[in-house]
Amino acid sequence: MEFAELQPDLKQWIQDAVTRGQCQSKVMDALLKAGYQPSIARAVEQCIATHTVNPNGAAALKPELNATPEPRPAAKPSETTDASSRFRLFEPEKNVYDLGDRQVEILLAMKQPNIVLFGNLLSENECDGLIEMSRPHLQPSRLVNSASGSFDIGEERTSFGTYFDRGANPLIAGIEARIARLLGAPESRGEPMQILHYQSGAEYRPHFDFFNPEKPGSKEILARGGQRVGTLIMYLNDVEAGGSTVFPKVSLDVLPKKGCGLFFSYANADGELDRLTLHGGSPVISGEKWIATKWLRLYERDTGHA
Repeated sequence: MEFAELQPDLKQWIQDAVTRGQCQSKVMDALLKAGYQPSIARAVEQCIATHTVNPNGAAALKPELNATPEPRPAAKPSETTDASSRFRLFEPEKNVYDLGDRQVEILLAMKQPNIVLFGNLLSENECDGLIEMSRPHLQPSRLVNSASGSFDIGEERTSFGTYFDRGANPLIAGIEARIARLLGAPESRGEPMQILHYQSGAEYRPHFDFFNPEKPGSKEILARGGQRVGTLIMYLNDVEAGGSTVFPKVSLDVLPKKGCGLFFSYANADGELDRLTLHGGSPVISGEKWIATKWLRLYERDTGHA
């Protein structure tokens, strides 16, 4: 995994920031703005977790380092052995992750594009709870109009959905906290959780989750938290037939399984985008499909759907 070992001066800066009372999300935002990659998050979390604290509550560190860390020089193509690592926001280091309240399993891992399938991410009760709280609020799903920035109904997406703001209720807050622990991404970088319902025949044709920076409609969206860097799709029910998540450029077809989560990342702080993450939701052939989606941004963002 990238950034498994932080440079001593960077470790010192992180620990001094914690000494001054900065939380992990603030530290990460400073690092990202300084040019570090999102994949540094897990190493930062480990650095903070192992931070030594004196009995009086103050960290055993020198307090004089207050400057923002120097940007890490971007590696040239010839300096890296694996170009796909630029987009890896999460790379499994073990088969099972103990998150305190759940034992989350790694069922599939792909490096290029960065795709990971988690097992046992949500409990059966959590899945059922998300579905039931969403039913009264479902509306036809909309698409971001890249030309105007508006949210329009289109034939490419025929599901129904709703949103829940961060920490909207204990169920949402608990799941978001678990996602943050698993991915090492602060909750403040997440968009509101979206719940989607696909009836028989409903689909979402292949698309990208990132915003095209060259389109005028993306300007306002990108100003609120920066580019999307990762997507987590959580399957809330078992589907009788169809309803898979398809990645046509890499011939991958992920079948929905209740409680599982599918994560993939596709952008970095340098503005590079991984177009191998073209994906879609295949038509539901029999039964229905419910999913919860959580998108992650490059920086902290305010509330709102996008």
